[in-house]
Amino acid sequence: MSNKGSAYGQAAGDTDFRKKYDLNEYAAKAAAREAAEKEERKARYEAKMAGKKYYKPMDGTETLTVARNATQDFSKMVGTTSLVPAGAGVGKRGRGAGFYCEACDLTFKDNLQWLEHTNSMQHQRAVGATGQVKKATAAEVHARIEALWQKQQELKREQVITLQERLEVRKEEEEKEREEKRRKRKEAEEKKRLEKEAVLKAKTDYGDDVRVEGEHDEDDMMAAMGEHPRGTPPCPTSSSTRHHHHHHYITDTMSSVSSVAAAALLRRQLKLMQTDKDIPGISCGLVSDSNIFEWEVMLMISDECKYYGGGNFRAILTFPPTYPLMPPKLVFQSPIPFHPNIYPDGRLCISILHPPEEDISGYEKASERWSPVQSPESILLSVISLFEDPNDESPANLDAAVLLREEREGKSKEFRKRVRQCVRESLGED
Repeated sequence: MSNKGSAYGQAAGDTDFRKKYDLNEYAAKAAAREAAEKEERKARYEAKMAGKKYYKPMDGTETLTVARNATQDFSKMVGTTSLVPAGAGVGKRGRGAGFYCEACDLTFKDNLQWLEHTNSMQHQRAVGATGQVKKATAAEVHARIEALWQKQQELKREQVITLQERLEVRKEEEEKEREEKRRKRKEAEEKKRLEKEAVLKAKTDYGDDVRVEGEHDEDDMMAAMGEHPRGTPPCPTSSSTRHHHHHHYITDTMSSVSSVAAAALLRRQLKLMQTDKDIPGISCGLVSDSNIFEWEVMLMISDECKYYGGGNFRAILTFPPTYPLMPPKLVFQSPIPFHPNIYPDGRLCISILHPPEEDISGYEKASERWSPVQSPESILLSVISLFEDPNDESPANLDAAVLLREEREGKSKEFRKRVRQCVRESLGED
């Protein structure tokens, strides 16, 4: 050790620059830390045995939980690259690739987990919050409501111009749609007029004996079958004369044949539906055993259906003698479902039950209307689908369509209320 004194007149040593430690002080700190860790382990064990989750005990310095005033923008991390140290944790503990919470030293792999964590009691205790919120006074509630009201009014004033523009755009679109429908209707009328003029011109040029395509198909079919009125031989005159003599007989005969074929087809289809176990929610039978053309149908809507779930709706399905060339009619019985596509008197409005002809108004395509390939099963499955997804664009019940639109826009719950009332009535509860 040097004998030279320091600048302040005191002896200097080679180790005077080193920091001095109080061993007793650090021993006491270590003992306190070990005691705290022991208490924490004990508390964690007791919480686990009690089936509860452990939270850091409060020390009295915590504050009440308040709402976050900062917006969490997760989209800014999309497409970015994060550099992660080689020793970074790959699990939740420690900083890693993902969403990191500094207060709890945890990393989460997606923003939903991170958001749930920030709302958890574990995070609240880590940031010094009690997890309890301050009870607002009446004056604070009134002030909050007034502020929200003012903000809503400002948003409405800002959207006035935008709404007007949207209305104008929609008006132009509707005008274009109407113009397109008028054009299609005129084309269909012009086509029919030209065809009619061509037929009249042919008859004028060649006389009534001219064969117009499709005009005498029934005559030819019956002649091929050897059928003649009252067993008399065919008259050796012109086709127009034969058509005049046999018109009523041929019509009655064809109607009778069509009705018998339709009855046989319906018996077969009814038997298939009653024995098929893979048709959920549909039960059908005859209103009267002597009439195969009138079915009684029960539609049992699945509980998973948003509006009509759990309902049991009864309907009458009436088939024409010309089935399957022409569609049946379906009429719901009391209680009639409150539905945009069901008339108040119970009649169902659906495209596949409309006659197979071109819609002169242009609302429906021919492929959307009835065709002989349809069956009672496909009809009833389409009806059940209509309960799950009502169509409010061309409604049969205008009140139901308006309330459904308000329901979907979040403006009113009246549609749901009316529908659930119908469901309860269908179950005999009201």
